[in-house]
Amino acid sequence: MKIDYVIKEIKKKKELKDLSEDFIKDRVNEYIKTRKIELSNLDERSGIYKTMFKEIRKICFDSYGLFKSGKSLKTHISTKERLNYYPVIYEKIFEIIGKPNKILDLGCGLNPLSYDFLGCNPEYYAVDLSESELETVNNYFKENKIKGKTYCLDLLKLDYSALPKVDVAFLFKVLESLENIHKNVSYTILSKINSKWIVVSFSKKSITGKPIIKKGRSWLKRMLAELGYWYEVLDIGDEIFYIIKKS
Repeated sequence: MKIDYVIKEIKKKKELKDLSEDFIKDRVNEYIKTRKIELSNLDERSGIYKTMFKEIRKICFDSYGLFKSGKSLKTHISTKERLNYYPVIYEKIFEIIGKPNKILDLGCGLNPLSYDFLGCNPEYYAVDLSESELETVNNYFKENKIKGKTYCLDLLKLDYSALPKVDVAFLFKVLESLENIHKNVSYTILSKINSKWIVVSFSKKSITGKPIIKKGRSWLKRMLAELGYWYEVLDIGDEIFYIIKKS
């Protein structure tokens, strides 16, 4: 069996069809390496393959698929929850950090389509795994004459020094899914982002709509203390926002 076959089968799921092949490939390689599986010896009917396929697809879905659906702010799951609060979110954030000239949106999804709510006209750099959604963002930038650029990149293997220096970096509903793949990867990401300010958000509800008990994410607070970063917490709508200032 070849890795291309596994990638093709995983991308058959509607929610994962736009997921970067490189991202899936990395997850497969990590899985077979840690479990010492010889992929070339596997048969798709074997129990080992079925278990591997199920677990890798779940990893992909947990880190990507739950938030990737729709082509507008109203239909995209992640931004739909935020739609009624965008003006307040940006107003409160910019009261603390000032209005930015350059924004970096990591794991952006369709969040760049909220540009009109910013209340300013910054350069906008958008990073995501979905080529399809980045195409939508690119078209939006062109139609509205927004100075911006998109990058189809994996946040888990990205050389952050290759990205532009900005005034603020957004990580809206991103870190938790990355932590599910690589524990403590947030420490590396937060330290390497070339920005004075970083805004991290977490949902207060699960995908089923139930409240999340530990919505404050104490693990992030411990990480920020270790890094020596100042932060302020905003509770707006269905999200908790950490406004982080790098020392």
